Amino acid sequence: MFYKLPITNSLRQTESAFFSLNDLQIEVDEDYISDEFESLFGKLHGKDLEISAFELQRILNRVAMMRDDIKTTGFSLSTCHNMINLLDKDGTGKLGLVEFYILWTKIDKMLDLYKKRDADDTGCMSTSEMRMAVEEAGFSLSNPLHQIIVARYSESDLSIDFDNFVACLIRLEILFSTFNALDKDHVGKVHLNALQVSRTHR
Repeated sequence: MFYKLPITNSLRQTESAFFSLNDLQIEVDEDYISDEFESLFGKLHGKDLEISAFELQRILNRVAMMRDDIKTTGFSLSTCHNMINLLDKDGTGKLGLVEFYILWTKIDKMLDLYKKRDADDTGCMSTSEMRMAVEEAGFSLSNPLHQIIVARYSESDLSIDFDNFVACLIRLEILFSTFNALDKDHVGKVHLNALQVSRTHR
């Protein structure tokens, strides 16, 4: 577990919220979020009862720096914005209770996958371990795309730390979600105009 926040496993199908990584889907009802988690959320959010990208960055980095089993250089503000863009269903630009719950569940699952694929327990991933982890997360990529990922998210020694691993999976989920939304005929191809291309690169 990324941090021992009280997350209940009691989930039921509703239209309240949606969790995906990439082929794993869970729907979350606010009624099934524990009182303890809700209380903790109340201590973390701002005066507007939601968590901004700046607040999210502070929370994630504070927790990540407490761990000695993963290497991290800290979550960037850009990654936190991407997390919010992925999960912000009401368009506030921030995370409410259910959205934050989904994110925390998502990061927990990413951590499980990260540690599982870190076979040598170095606290970071090699490029081959990264490739297996991305595939296990449900993203089928070509060799050239894997090379692009390595170039984008690895350190100078070609290792991938936890914050970059999370950033990569969040970015892939956004791109796959955008593609699937545009591929209305399910033909595996889409045509994008300049505005749509610019949005996929945010």
